[in-house]
Amino acid sequence: MNPVAGRGRALKAKPQIIKALLEYDVELHLEETKGHQHASELARQAVQAGFELIIVAGGDGTINQVINGMGEERVPIGVIGCGTGNDFAAALGMPKNPVAAVHQIMKGENGLVDLCRVNQRYFVSSTGIGFDGEVAFRVNEGFRWVRGKVAYLCSVFQNLFSYQPRQIKLTVDGLVMEFNSLLVAITNSPTYGGGLKINPEARLNDGFFAICAVQHMSIPRILVCLPLLFPGWHRNLKKVRMLKGRNIILESKQPFYYQLDGEILTAQVLRYTLFPQALMVKGAKIESVARLSFTEGEVPRAQEA
Repeated sequence: MNPVAGRGRALKAKPQIIKALLEYDVELHLEETKGHQHASELARQAVQAGFELIIVAGGDGTINQVINGMGEERVPIGVIGCGTGNDFAAALGMPKNPVAAVHQIMKGENGLVDLCRVNQRYFVSSTGIGFDGEVAFRVNEGFRWVRGKVAYLCSVFQNLFSYQPRQIKLTVDGLVMEFNSLLVAITNSPTYGGGLKINPEARLNDGFFAICAVQHMSIPRILVCLPLLFPGWHRNLKKVRMLKGRNIILESKQPFYYQLDGEILTAQVLRYTLFPQALMVKGAKIESVARLSFTEGEVPRAQEA
């Protein structure tokens, strides 16, 4: 449990969460995170101790730390969305109510979703590069008093007048694109920023990344187009390209901020790898797809989403 996630939402729900879990015949051990990356260490300890299910009460960033702490182990996880955005929990079909989420996890079956990696770090929901990375940085640093879309939009307006576009090279399954970018969002789930439909066609278990690549726009144009993010209508704009792919490289001559499930990092080159249906999640309500298998060395073509 991340006690500070979502302005302390998990901590407030702690008694109800524990009470709900104790209704089941389980051996329960609760740990609260005490700082950045502590969730990774707790996940490593849980795997080593032989626990059969790891439940995460927190936001996308806490889930990210747990996944990276588990490493190559395939212990099932359960998700109680208590963070700022909770986009992964939403994509899993988890209830917003923490107690309802507990019951859905404990009564549910194990399902498989794709596991994603950029460079040497795993992620489950989304990455955002460029303007989006700086927006996420501001959300984490300056807008902890609001959550979800409101926090994201406050940060968007703060960054509008300071963001400097950059030239990037984006390679998706061999297709090369070079452009002056506003943002590039490479995701496994359809939403980010607390529910903004950045990649409406994304599926957690289809074996592909979803990509939204946006060329640089003027400030007035951004303001006009921003409302289109809510219903996902931005995909019809001329300066927006929607793709799906498995092997992705993003390069820039200058280092840039990027967000990884809400965690803020910097890089100059990002190399993406996807492991189809490699993460086990208990209680998820997602549409089943055929399990995909790819021959080693096979490079599928990028698809227009």
